[in-house]
Amino acid sequence: MLSIRYLPVLVSSCIVGFAAGGAAAQPSGKGAMPSTPPWQAASPWPDRIVVTVEEDPATSFSVTWRTSADVRETRAEIVRADDHARFDLGARAVPARTETVDLTRKRVDGNEYALRWNDHLATPAYHSVTFRDLEPDTLYAYRVMGAEGHWSEWFQTRTAPRPGTPFKFLYFGDAQEGLASHWPRVVRAAFAAAPDARFAVHAGDLVNIGSRDYEWAAWFRSVGFIHGTIPAVPVVGNHEYFDGLRTADGGLVTALSVLWRPQFALPQDPSLPEDLRETVYALRYGDAVIAVLDSMADRHYETQARWLDGVLGASDAKWKIVTLHHPMFELLERRYPEPNDERRAAFLPVFERHGVDIVLQGHDHAYGRGAAPRAPVAKKSDPGTVFVTSVSGAKMYPVSDNGWSAFAEHGAVLERSAENTPFFQVITLDGDTLTYEARTATGRLYDAFRLEKPRQGPNRLVELPTDFDSPRRFDNTPPYEDSRLDQVPPRP
Repeated sequence: MLSIRYLPVLVSSCIVGFAAGGAAAQPSGKGAMPSTPPWQAASPWPDRIVVTVEEDPATSFSVTWRTSADVRETRAEIVRADDHARFDLGARAVPARTETVDLTRKRVDGNEYALRWNDHLATPAYHSVTFRDLEPDTLYAYRVMGAEGHWSEWFQTRTAPRPGTPFKFLYFGDAQEGLASHWPRVVRAAFAAAPDARFAVHAGDLVNIGSRDYEWAAWFRSVGFIHGTIPAVPVVGNHEYFDGLRTADGGLVTALSVLWRPQFALPQDPSLPEDLRETVYALRYGDAVIAVLDSMADRHYETQARWLDGVLGASDAKWKIVTLHHPMFELLERRYPEPNDERRAAFLPVFERHGVDIVLQGHDHAYGRGAAPRAPVAKKSDPGTVFVTSVSGAKMYPVSDNGWSAFAEHGAVLERSAENTPFFQVITLDGDTLTYEARTATGRLYDAFRLEKPRQGPNRLVELPTDFDSPRRFDNTPPYEDSRLDQVPPRP
């Protein structure tokens, strides 16, 4: 059946220029305009193929892909995967919904702003389907088409299991910078470590400039076939709202990337305000419920808290997992104010009321893992909710004294931290046990623990041995150069 998704292209007579606040988004070189790498330009062939979960992951999955805008009608095919050579015989076709996206303009509050670093790019088309009426825990093969006869390869992906079946998933903190250079080794090492992962959480700031097509091209190139096979669970971060744009009076424009909704088919809960749909959503996967929040400063915290209260209260899932971009307990001393107290006031009571097991976060460009014991405070082995902040890209910050006090100030304990180190995480759910591993890009185990959930009483946290005896810090790791890592060469 067809998944109905549409984002109209809006045009206005008011164009507001790319002002001083966006200068950092321009490529280096005097008067340089970005080139278009062959892996960025849209064509009649499908690319940027990504599986997501828009509905019940046990009986459906969605796929989105991109072509040039002249592809107006297209389709995908699906068949149950099998061992014989012509497994594709009998595949059924599903028509795609198509939308075009103007990459050179962004409309916000009735004004339209120029996205100048995209102005040399042609308008692309995005296509999406949702495959429905599938069997749980079953391997399916699918392919997508661009122009007539321009097919992708066949991909394989597996639907979610029913409760009671063990599974693992991946979790990444900010990629953001080094997308074309440094980040690929991390995401590919993660796939090598857990090729059987059922999905991957990206906890915000997938890119640095939210509507800059080159960065999304690099992100998709880095994941390659991986997200054609392993569904992505993307979380919106502050950089998905940042394009370096200024209003006429100099204020910073904060609005979601023009590419977020076209390129990710995500749940659209009708109980949420329209502007929160596809940035706030939940999915039930086996024994877990995973709730995704939008932690931007003006994103209706109380509305989200009420929604989360309802989602968790209605779920009988054994494991309750929340992911959002901004951490509940910051690791850094901020150079600018953030509404951390407001976020904590809205979300922490809901976490405690429903016994959230683990919260997966990003934003701080450092690593930290701690816990906030639920009242009344029990012994150390009763962790309450475990909070993890991680980073997978090459942009790094130091953990500050203020970071340590943020945990202590709110009755939480920071158990493990690191600087100057990209990580990926593998999380395994098996019955009454959650096993967590944080690994470096070379696959070494930096942090690991096991959560055990008894039939009655609180969780029990068991620390597991790792490959590191001491914390990684800037003063005991190789030098870090804080510079832009994704410079775009000038056009000839």
